[in-house]
Amino acid sequence: MQTRSVREQLNGARPAGFKAGLTSAPAQARFKTNDAVAGVLFAQGSLPSASTVRLHELRGLHIEVEIAMRIGTRIEQPLSDVASLRAHIDGIGAAIELPNLDYTQPQALDGIDIVATNVAAAKYIVGEFAAPQQRDPNATDVRLVCNDQEMFTGKGTDSLGDQWRAALFLVNKMVEQGWRLEPGQILLTGSLGRMLPGTTGHCVASYHSGSAQWASLEINVTE
Repeated sequence: MQTRSVREQLNGARPAGFKAGLTSAPAQARFKTNDAVAGVLFAQGSLPSASTVRLHELRGLHIEVEIAMRIGTRIEQPLSDVASLRAHIDGIGAAIELPNLDYTQPQALDGIDIVATNVAAAKYIVGEFAAPQQRDPNATDVRLVCNDQEMFTGKGTDSLGDQWRAALFLVNKMVEQGWRLEPGQILLTGSLGRMLPGTTGHCVASYHSGSAQWASLEINVTE
């Protein structure tokens, strides 16, 4: 159902990338599943840092701090292991995902509903990329501050315990669904810390490796 719906919306266009969801035990428990899920990103969902989104347009807005990986070479077949995946990735970057969980009965949702509705994909922000040899996604600590108040912290290993494992799951799931992954497409590997319901204000996601900050992304939310 997800694939048919997404292909209809794309109308022949190429996906901007793919996203993993429910990559932590609490998220899986919330939606009554024991596995991660995957969805498709649209080019029109991409926003620059410091953009403004409106709650009356995204009534189910949530904010997630994530890691992005960029595809460097085409992937057409399932990959056997992380080493095989690494050969296809040419960039690691910061990302904020803004899923829209706009459902009439959110308390009744399960994993099948989330998959069928393309994992609530809506908007996202991706920062600059650096080569994987220069940036270890698993060694990343993240912090989200909204309206000058710390909302949560997280780390790269929050997503399935390993960023590369999360990306491998996502790639193979999408190939299994009939997608071909092309150079330039991005992978969002799952939420770090937790998923935060959107409220009005200004949020800043910062990324650190040790004491060094390597990225900062911003989002403004209005009514």
